[in-house]
Amino acid sequence: MKTLTLVCLSLLVATCAFSGTDIDLGGKMMTFTNLQGHVFAGVKLDHANLDGVIYSLTNGGGGLVKFKDLSPDFLASLNIPPERLEIALQRERADAEQRLRYDAAVRALALKQRQQQTLAVSNALAQAEADTNQPAASTQPAAKRAKAPKVR
Repeated sequence: MKTLTLVCLSLLVATCAFSGTDIDLGGKMMTFTNLQGHVFAGVKLDHANLDGVIYSLTNGGGGLVKFKDLSPDFLASLNIPPERLEIALQRERADAEQRLRYDAAVRALALKQRQQQTLAVSNALAQAEADTNQPAASTQPAAKRAKAPKVR
């Protein structure tokens, strides 16, 4: 089952990576600076997906620069429509909301498990206390114990 899930996930990622929503940037070599001041020198611009610009480096590395981190003028120079920024921001908000829901569910589950553990420990302590408060069985030998009369 785990293998099937991984295969399906891989296919989904591959489909998204090569979807018709990508914009081919033609492998342009360039240097640019993002809005935070980081300089990307001598990078090859591969394509733009729904989230940002995908680049590669000559040494084999690469990455993604989010549209929100690039100036509108730079995006226009790459023929990336302005609505791509809004799409990327909507996707980022949806991802953040999903992470918040997931985190809340994980916290709720952890709280429930702690409560169950606390209840189990409390029950075990109560049972142990009840066991120690019960009168002990008679320590007299069987011959000295009062025998019930036999009924015939």
